[in-house]
Amino acid sequence: MNPEIIQKLLTLNQTFYDSFAESFSQTRRPINPGFDGLLAALPGSPVDLLDVACGNGRFGHYLQQKGALRRYVGVDFSGKLLQIAQEMTGGTVYQRDLSRPGSLAGLGQFDVVTCLAALHHIPGRENRVQLLREMGERVREDGRIFLSTWQFMDSERQQRKLRDWSEINLFAADVEANDYLLTWQRGGFSYRYACMIDEAETAVLAQAAGLTIIEQFRSDGREGNLSLYSVLRIA
Repeated sequence: MNPEIIQKLLTLNQTFYDSFAESFSQTRRPINPGFDGLLAALPGSPVDLLDVACGNGRFGHYLQQKGALRRYVGVDFSGKLLQIAQEMTGGTVYQRDLSRPGSLAGLGQFDVVTCLAALHHIPGRENRVQLLREMGERVREDGRIFLSTWQFMDSERQQRKLRDWSEINLFAADVEANDYLLTWQRGGFSYRYACMIDEAETAVLAQAAGLTIIEQFRSDGREGNLSLYSVLRIA
């Protein structure tokens, strides 16, 4: 994907999350049912957690409530969401652009590295592989990587949010396969970029990043299947 297009999509998402950080965070305060499946997949307890694209830090907060969290480090590009994450977890947070190589450098090693409901917002397959590869570098040898990706194309309700690329002066040829433009209409109107990453695409990304999928399951949303959860380890 053209670097200028990547930057435009990143700016689109950053504008959304900075403008709607509080209202978005409110919709993400309830605990996802899928978190219980991740709790069962922890390599031990308590854990040192690196929460990549942490948002408001709710997974770290969830592990705290379960007595399963020893140390929390959150990374995100949204300063406003990071502030909420720090307040919710009491951990350490860093503001970084996760689309760029080296975004996880210098953070140390962790029992668990997560990227929940965020990988699909990173434009460009190569950038997604790079981020997964760096997550693999941050996890301990016997640790685990947890992913969740939004399965919006499997829901008629979510498909109603789809918009034509022309609304932001782009063409389908400018983006990659399975890239979509969606709207947000709670507390105001905004656009978001997302890529549909299903089981098959997750397998492609994992192999390219040197990771092995241990387990996958679906959960969350009204339909009970809006999130695809993947548990991985270093290959």
